[in-house]
Amino acid sequence: MAKAPPAAKPAKPAKPAKPAKPAAGGDAISVRMYRGLLGDCFLLTHEYQGRIFRALIDCGVLQCIGASKPATKSGVGHIGAVVENLKKDTGGVLDLVIGTHEHYDHLSGFLLHFDVWKTFTIRAVWVAWTENDDDELAVAIREKRSRGLEALAALVSPDAPGAPNPFALDRSDPAAQDRIASITDMLQFYGEIEPWKPVAQGMGAAATPVVPRPPKVPPRSCADVFSWLKGKAEQQNVSYLEPGQQVSFGVDNRLRAHVLGPPRTRSRLKQLDPKEGAEREVYLTNADDIAALDTTLRFNAVAGAATDGTPRPADFPFADRFRRWEDGSSGDPLAGLYYAADAAGRRIDGEWLGSAETLALKIDGDVNNTSLALAIEAPDRRVLLFPADAQVGNWLSWHDQRYPAKPATPDAPTESAQDILGRVVFYKVGHHGSHNATARTMGLEMMTSPDLVAMIPVVEEVAGEQVTKSNPSGWAMPYGDLYARLKTKTHDRIIRGDGKRADEEAAFAPGSGPFSLRYADKSGDPLWVELRLEI
Repeated sequence: MAKAPPAAKPAKPAKPAKPAKPAAGGDAISVRMYRGLLGDCFLLTHEYQGRIFRALIDCGVLQCIGASKPATKSGVGHIGAVVENLKKDTGGVLDLVIGTHEHYDHLSGFLLHFDVWKTFTIRAVWVAWTENDDDELAVAIREKRSRGLEALAALVSPDAPGAPNPFALDRSDPAAQDRIASITDMLQFYGEIEPWKPVAQGMGAAATPVVPRPPKVPPRSCADVFSWLKGKAEQQNVSYLEPGQQVSFGVDNRLRAHVLGPPRTRSRLKQLDPKEGAEREVYLTNADDIAALDTTLRFNAVAGAATDGTPRPADFPFADRFRRWEDGSSGDPLAGLYYAADAAGRRIDGEWLGSAETLALKIDGDVNNTSLALAIEAPDRRVLLFPADAQVGNWLSWHDQRYPAKPATPDAPTESAQDILGRVVFYKVGHHGSHNATARTMGLEMMTSPDLVAMIPVVEEVAGEQVTKSNPSGWAMPYGDLYARLKTKTHDRIIRGDGKRADEEAAFAPGSGPFSLRYADKSGDPLWVELRLEI
């Protein structure tokens, strides 16, 4: 019997990278992107005269739904190493945490590894005005979203214990199975959604005022994460940022954030898709066909049902005299036609179900459009752009205002979004390089600095695993046309979450521009990559 080969010697752990040399009395700004994630996790460090200010922008990774996604599952496990490294390298102290919007791939690190996060000191928190419980429009936006998500969750939820769910899709129907899978995949972006309740309010009913509640500990949803962060920093250290606002921060307040979005106008918040032709604003071959839905009419029959499953008359758009309430046992001749064995193709009862997936996509885009978009200005006026997952309406709204929107005096100087974009030297590419989250003529083409570089928090293999009926090849991230233009605009100075180290080091060789490049260690697959700008 042949002897087994000797066991291979375990590989030596990679040595950690030496810390960057401190700025010699001047300013230095470093942007660290954690690799291996289809999700955003950025550590911004400002150094000045030996002092350090650290700001974290999001911490998340795409959730794994389904068993056939090994790369996605690996990414979910990887976020643990990210959080541990953040704790080690910051000493568990963050001067600022910026939460951009309520999506799992931006906040799940707080959910999955709350045991570590609860030990952090968080001195201040920034979120968008859309998270302010004292803002009427913000409350209305979140209330509408919550009702839509509850309705969608009801469609894909099995019966609750002791209470049959009259709203659930028929899991024995192959068409329903596809719909359930698609809706479930979209719901992953919100963490745990409030469970279906046998008694549900109609979506057309009067809104119940939102009463701020103590943060759930540990948090279970993205909304919970924001509540917990605000409580962690204490209310006096929480800022709800408004479009056009300018905020000073960093060591000695030497950095300045221009708040670009989200917009305050409903028309911009709802503007998810580009126009056709010359006005097309994003890098699409064909415009998306996501139709705007009237969620009230579409879902009243579901979310507005009474306990016994009977729809409430008040939830329907027609007067009572135009309605007939008959069941299959009725002797009414019209009811007989309606319930006939061959009538299924003529009935419209379930027509709204065909819009469920569209509603899920619409809610997803709405949340992206509430992204807190920031242009961070260095003391020498160069700009680092962090738009989160802002879609078209958010981007275009930047040009609807001046900066600051409310100058200190009537004759104080202001500038336009184009002025700011013209100074951008660093672009955190929106929505992992997707087709619908980088404006073209009103965005990337206005970034005219020859020093422009980009970071894309993407893992293409993970994006390719997100196969659905409408996307049989998975998500196109990074999107081809956008990626090609980025390569031209940056002279190939692009850092990716799955980037090849040798290619990136060649692109950022000394003399290629003002940014220096370093990694967590000398391995081929380091935990993080960092760009540093000396001023």
